[in-house]
Amino acid sequence: MDNLGEVNSIETAIIPKGTVINGNITIEGRLEMYGVVNGDIHSDSRVDVSGNITGNIKANDFYAKDSFIKGQIECIQGATVRENTVILGDIKAENLVIDGAIQGKIDVRDNITVGEKAIMDSDIKAKTIQVNNGAAINGHCSLCYADINLGDIFPVTEEVQEPEEVQESEEIQEPEEEKQQKAAAVQEPEEKQQKAAAKPAAQEPEVKQLRAAAVKAVQEPEVKQLRAAAVKAAQEPEEEKQLKAAAAKPKAVAKPKVVKKADTE
Repeated sequence: MDNLGEVNSIETAIIPKGTVINGNITIEGRLEMYGVVNGDIHSDSRVDVSGNITGNIKANDFYAKDSFIKGQIECIQGATVRENTVILGDIKAENLVIDGAIQGKIDVRDNITVGEKAIMDSDIKAKTIQVNNGAAINGHCSLCYADINLGDIFPVTEEVQEPEEVQESEEIQEPEEEKQQKAAAVQEPEEKQQKAAAKPAAQEPEVKQLRAAAVKAVQEPEVKQLRAAAVKAAQEPEEEKQLKAAAAKPKAVAKPKVVKKADTE
């Protein structure tokens, strides 16, 4: 069964268990729903639910038990949520009785009765609220519809307003001497910065000279050794030179003498 259209002139319409309806339901009269509805329900009378609904419900009054409902519920009169019922959505009604679990905003113009098995994760607006021992409530509760003026009971503390700054129409002119002092105070840091920048520039030639002197001092012993070796080579004795030259010449080989024999007669 895909859709259920308008049903007129029926005091009570029943949707049996096991029935699945995909679509909206509009009825003039009472509706008892035991199946599954994926759509909105509108009734000018009472809606009793013992099944699953995914959609919004608008009725004169509302009753749910052993149900799972995901959607908004709006009633002209009262709404009752019994045990084994979970509602994920807001509820707006004249009166509300809760024994099941609700997660959503609650807006009730008169009284709310919260049973001992109730679980509420909700922000509540009501005129009066009665909570039985054992109930669990998480959220903000406001008795905004109550006939009580909190200002008549608790003193109202007025916030102290800070005086506004008065702007002078005419600016106060500073003396000339104070202006000069302020200008000098502003220029003084700039002069210090310029002097500090000039000092490294003036010291840079001195640093270069010191570096050159250090390099020269490192290289000077090597130069002295080279010079001493050259002088020593120049001053070598003449005899040593002659000996070296003689040793370099080839030696003369002596020729054998010829002995003449005498003639014998």
